[in-house]
Amino acid sequence: MNSVVEISSDGISISVSKGFLLVKQQESEEKIPLSEIETLVINSYGAYISNKAIMRLSEEGVPIVHSGQNAIPCAITLPYGNNVYRKDRIELQIKSSLPQKKNLWQQVIKAKIRNQAMVLELNNLRHNDLDTLADKVQSGDVGNLEAVAARIYWERLFGKGFRRNPDLPGINSFLNYGYAILRASMCRCIVASGLIPELGIHHHNQMNPYCLADDLMEPFRPYIDICISIQQISDATPLSTMHKKTLIGLLDLPVKLQDNNTHIRYCILHAVEDFVQSLVQKKASITFPLICAETAICIKGRIN
Repeated sequence: MNSVVEISSDGISISVSKGFLLVKQQESEEKIPLSEIETLVINSYGAYISNKAIMRLSEEGVPIVHSGQNAIPCAITLPYGNNVYRKDRIELQIKSSLPQKKNLWQQVIKAKIRNQAMVLELNNLRHNDLDTLADKVQSGDVGNLEAVAARIYWERLFGKGFRRNPDLPGINSFLNYGYAILRASMCRCIVASGLIPELGIHHHNQMNPYCLADDLMEPFRPYIDICISIQQISDATPLSTMHKKTLIGLLDLPVKLQDNNTHIRYCILHAVEDFVQSLVQKKASITFPLICAETAICIKGRIN
């Protein structure tokens, strides 16, 4: 089973030897098979990594997330995708039409708002208006119903006065960390598929090198949200090692995708594959997992 490895202490050196990642701190040393690592998260100002380790992790297709203050990722080191279709797929990205991008974005936002509605329902909160909004999302989300839903959603889920701001502590730091894990996993799949993460279908900030990842991960964000709400996290709760492990573990959360039993990490890969096929066939068709009652039961079981 692939794992997310986090480095959170100072004085750690990271190197490689004979197919293993070596994590050394003073007299202790941990060996982790490179083949079992999905993502490396460096959340320490005093950690050191060798160039050889970066090279071998890249060869294994492992992204490295460099976190700054408040668990906000400040950089992601991505492998150069070794995909025989890379040139063709980059051309497909560049040549994709605006109507095609708008139809894809419509599907993304519909799925996101539906999952947000389910998060509210499973927290015994009013949700019908979000279900209605999801049904009204048009091509390109011209009515910006994503923002309308967000204003309703955050206040109901975490209380009046809550504001989603990556720079704020408490709940926001939990969201930052969980979303960073999703983003790294999505980036890994995007690069492995021969796509360019900078070329999004909606996000287009010139300072954002991960626009496509931010587009396709939108419907997965509510999985992080429901995990945080189930744990009854408040703005006074510090982001501990155990909390991080719980958020990382969501990549292996059992879910259903088109009536098939799978896990979040494979749904992320499936979404990227659907995106590629949408570009090839010039027809928007991306399937995302939907949150259900079993989702909350599984998360509660992991916490308890």
